[in-house]
Amino acid sequence: MPRRLASGMTAVALLLLSPPLAGAADPSVGQTVVRKDPAVASDLYAFGGGVDVQADVEGDLVAGGGRVVNAKRVQGNLIVAAGSVEIGGAVMRNVRAGGGAVTISGRVAHNVNAGGGTVVVTPEAVIEGRARLVGGEVRMAGTVGKKLYAAGAVVVIGGEVQGDVELVAQEIEVLPTARIKGNLTYWSTRDARIAPKAKIQGVITHNLPELPRTLARTGAALITVSRLLFTVGLMMTGIVLFLLFPGFTRLAAQTVGSDFFKSLGLGALLCVSVPVLAILAMFTILGIPLGLILFLVYLASLLVGFLVAAFFLGDVGARAFFPRSQRSKLVRVLCLVVALGVMALINQLPYVGGALMAVAVLVGLGAMSLHVWRHWDDPEGAEEAGAVVLREHERDSRA
Repeated sequence: MPRRLASGMTAVALLLLSPPLAGAADPSVGQTVVRKDPAVASDLYAFGGGVDVQADVEGDLVAGGGRVVNAKRVQGNLIVAAGSVEIGGAVMRNVRAGGGAVTISGRVAHNVNAGGGTVVVTPEAVIEGRARLVGGEVRMAGTVGKKLYAAGAVVVIGGEVQGDVELVAQEIEVLPTARIKGNLTYWSTRDARIAPKAKIQGVITHNLPELPRTLARTGAALITVSRLLFTVGLMMTGIVLFLLFPGFTRLAAQTVGSDFFKSLGLGALLCVSVPVLAILAMFTILGIPLGLILFLVYLASLLVGFLVAAFFLGDVGARAFFPRSQRSKLVRVLCLVVALGVMALINQLPYVGGALMAVAVLVGLGAMSLHVWRHWDDPEGAEEAGAVVLREHERDSRA
């Protein structure tokens, strides 16, 4: 696990997803979420392996998944994080997007903040406010009404910017179709390739990277984006795990509460012994595949162990704030999201935060292993589910 799961901004971004707990007007969770007409009369929260919004949204749209597509009008803000993000509809306020690939081809009435592996603003796109684009490769071919800031390994400008332009990149190219009505200022070790037919009304300034302020901010932005993507990926993994194995996740999380110290001890033992066994297995030719498989299973188990601890924390929150009759799958998923946000905040504590996250991984790993050992013939817990529901009902009745 990394030293810190996310920065403070990442934690805040996660907590922004918590308003549905108070009663979102239209939340959607699933492996594939498709929203079509009629229009959504208020905010829309959608999470899944694929999210396709083909209906107008009168409020904010908050979405996450493997692939998110929005082709209609959003009256409020659009906040999205996914492996692939496609924004083709009109957004009447701000856009905040992060993903492996982010494509903007619609109209945005205010500002855009986007980060990812590739960030593309197509020729059809119109951003009436400011645009801040950060990625490995940034291509801006649309229209920006105010200032443009772009940073990445490669930045290509081919659209119209009605304000100043600031670029930070290793390679910068300004195409013949570019129209910049303000100044062009860029930081790079190389000269920008500016086409003779490109129209730049202001002053062109080339700064060698002295690295202090601008690049430091860029580095911080890239780190923040990567941490955000990691945390969102963790969140999506937990959601998929819960949707596929709801019984296993609930019962393994309950093992954390019922056998905390057993889980901690077993988790510590497995954390040390499995890598040793994998290394010993790799000393023989026939054991090399087995050792590699053990390493892969070990890494996956650490991830699932951390998520089991998050499921436990989310389950505690669900029992504390929701009666049993209201603990739907959606509520439990949203409690998981908030639990990951709380754990990200805890991880910011110096010294103590990292130690607590290590304990969470070990306890979750041990609880998961205990549950599988006890119910190896029924890891999904179908036989035990009835008893668990009865115990929860009795606990709620006493409360």
